[in-house]
Amino acid sequence: MPITIGRGFLKSEMFSQSAISQRSFFTLLWEKIKDFFCSTRRSAADKYIKELCDVTSPPDAQRLVDLFCALYELSSPSCRGNFHFQHYKDAECQYTNLCIKDGEDIPLCIVIRQEHYYYEIMNRTVLCVDTQPAHLKRYSDINIKTSTYVCEELCCLFPERLLLSLSGGITFSVDLKNIKETLITMAEKGNLCDWKEQERKAAISSRINLGIDQAGVTPIDDAIKNEIAAKVIENTNLKNATFHANHTQSSVTQLVYSCLFKNEILMNMLEESSSHGLLCLNDLAEYVAIQVHNSLFSEDLSSLVETTKNEAYHQR
Repeated sequence: MPITIGRGFLKSEMFSQSAISQRSFFTLLWEKIKDFFCSTRRSAADKYIKELCDVTSPPDAQRLVDLFCALYELSSPSCRGNFHFQHYKDAECQYTNLCIKDGEDIPLCIVIRQEHYYYEIMNRTVLCVDTQPAHLKRYSDINIKTSTYVCEELCCLFPERLLLSLSGGITFSVDLKNIKETLITMAEKGNLCDWKEQERKAAISSRINLGIDQAGVTPIDDAIKNEIAAKVIENTNLKNATFHANHTQSSVTQLVYSCLFKNEILMNMLEESSSHGLLCLNDLAEYVAIQVHNSLFSEDLSSLVETTKNEAYHQR
């Protein structure tokens, strides 16, 4: 029986407690790789391994990547060659493997595919997660999802395509690689860290401002906006977040719109329903922007607008 975790579903590929326990997973993996870390870093590595081996509350795909990268950073320089990033792509499929190897043994292997991901410890599958599509907010007949793959340059899972399924069995995809390539260029030029600091502020602020506007509460001055924003940030546990009353759109959202505008099939579809086309486009852009933000910052802003609206109503 699948159980919900994050945004996906766990399929019953976990071993029973009688066959192999959470402690057994930890012991097997830790014994194989503990010598990859110097003594001063083993306690931190130990913590990450325990989280990775927690089969009762397993990490989602992004967290698995975070854990793998953290272990890589903690490892001794002489042992980093045991950590492998492998990417495969052909006309039919593509997938990414994140592996820790010890000679002929593979203590840990994380496999990320278009439709699902899974990870193995000592050649035993711990779990398999099958990602599920979402409905477009105002169009229940349109199913959407993003295909995500490991991006080594950005050190995260990153969406590369938006997949749409329409009524009547029509499916097509929108290429999102320009977003990734733009960010990789920033990283190569050394500008990414500064950009991310400003982008997070813009992403959070623009959605808080939108929520206030949609609440229809007038008049609201900057002091009240700041008060609403402070409560929303606290309630949504957005750590170290800042708010700026003048932000209306983030750079990521602009990049997403640029990708959507370049897709002729999507633009033709929106023109056929011109009265709702702009709303549909906005919903698609917001969905993708949320996925990109989650990849970059490991935080979900999908409820931020509604949370802000509710908080703004209390100011009446």
